[in-house]
Amino acid sequence: MISLKRTRVLTGGLAVLAAVALYVGPAGAEGLTDEAIQGLEQQIEALRQEVEALKQDRARDVARQQEEAAAAARIAAENEITRTASVDAGQDRDHERQSLLPDLGGVELGGYGSVRFEQNSADDTNNTFDFRRFVLTVDAPVAPSIRAGLELEFERFRKLELERSSEYVDGGLKVEQEVEGTNESEITLEQAWVQYDFDDAFRLRAGGVLIPLGRFNINHDDDRYDIARRPLVDRGAPALPAKAAWAELGVGFNGDMPLGEQGELSYEAYVVNGATLEPEVEEVIQTRDPKRNKLELEAKFKVQSGTFGTDVKDAKAVTGRLALSPALGHEIAGSFYYGRYTPDYLPDESIASFAVDGITSWGPFELEGEYVYSDFGDIDNVASGFAAVAKDRASATPKEASPEFESEIELEIDGLAEKRHGYWLEATYDTRPRWLTESMLGRRFADPALTLVARGEQVWIDGLMSGLDFSDGEVTNLDQSDHRIDRVTIGTAYRPVPNAAFQLAYEFTQVDEGSLSAVTNYLATPDDNAHAVLLGTVFGF
Repeated sequence: MISLKRTRVLTGGLAVLAAVALYVGPAGAEGLTDEAIQGLEQQIEALRQEVEALKQDRARDVARQQEEAAAAARIAAENEITRTASVDAGQDRDHERQSLLPDLGGVELGGYGSVRFEQNSADDTNNTFDFRRFVLTVDAPVAPSIRAGLELEFERFRKLELERSSEYVDGGLKVEQEVEGTNESEITLEQAWVQYDFDDAFRLRAGGVLIPLGRFNINHDDDRYDIARRPLVDRGAPALPAKAAWAELGVGFNGDMPLGEQGELSYEAYVVNGATLEPEVEEVIQTRDPKRNKLELEAKFKVQSGTFGTDVKDAKAVTGRLALSPALGHEIAGSFYYGRYTPDYLPDESIASFAVDGITSWGPFELEGEYVYSDFGDIDNVASGFAAVAKDRASATPKEASPEFESEIELEIDGLAEKRHGYWLEATYDTRPRWLTESMLGRRFADPALTLVARGEQVWIDGLMSGLDFSDGEVTNLDQSDHRIDRVTIGTAYRPVPNAAFQLAYEFTQVDEGSLSAVTNYLATPDDNAHAVLLGTVFGF
């Protein structure tokens, strides 16, 4: 700021100069004496010095204002740093995660589903609609190079209700529980994992992972296939140790490495809890006349996927797959699985499995297949160990103790065999006839297709445990049998878009010895063969 005193001096000096100029004028300058001129020069010099001093004062004022502004900015910045540092650590992480999500691309939701109508010639089967499954998938970025995956399946599921109550009645405590649900319903967590991508060739994955034994178990989405039934090898009479989709809890690595311009080499390898011989408990209530009414509890021990909690055996399983794709649309792969399946209270027996699979295509023609072999070790040893701990196969209340009501407990091993192996081979041919694209079925879509499909399958079951009797901890009878199951399916599928199809197929299934109910898990019939017509629809999103 310029001082008031100096402003007044400057104003006065300018006034003097103006007066002299008016008085003297251009023509009267010569009339000035030397003394007057000297006086004016002195005044002008004084004014110059005053102006210079004013400039210096102004520069100092500007510098001081800049310093004050910079100090205020520093104080504001320090206050902001202090405020940010005082924010709760959890809130700070949430803010950081939210700021990352837009750059990561967000959460991807997807899924698939399928519905089927089946008309079957086998006895004890009904023509029926079947809500095969509805599956939800999630692929979520957690941070750069970290992602999580989830696959949740609702199979033949519509509802589940639980009612529970407790009350004081008639001098005592009454507890009631009621469970309601649809028949054959199942909710399954098929995948749930987190993955750290170091790069494309090396990714760490931990959690519930699909076992990479064969190609179908890791590529089982319904909308990928043109037949409304999954293969025998993987589902209906599985050569897999556990039916698809088979997941286990563990950790491992996977990756993809380029080979040449079009080729790729892929691998997966995991250590997991592994498949286990575990019970399924069934309850049967039966009224009988003139016999006693009956309540039966039956525990069927069968090989199934392992626990997602505490392992029941002091051992882990290993599994892996190596796939070579020399070009797009072509792949060949080999895979394996090895691990103990008997719980700690039974003798140590392991499953050893391997598989080869592949796919190839030439234009509209595609050929895809898989072969799986599984060895379950010494099942005689398993049967003897089971008898030793179970003591008796069945026990019931004698008539003398309860003349009107019988209760029975029964234990058995179901479906265990020495070896299971088999294959499926599927050929498809895509057509795009003009009548389809120009009809009401195709004109609304960019590339509708009609696919012709044929699948051949065979499964061999060697040394199937068909009967086990024991008493007082000793095996009294062990029956084993060998079987071969054949199935042929031909059909067509209309695909208005690649991820949706309407399917029609004819299926013939037969077993060389015994009944289909003894060797399959989907045909509860005493017949040794069955003809079926399948109508299905599948979709993915």
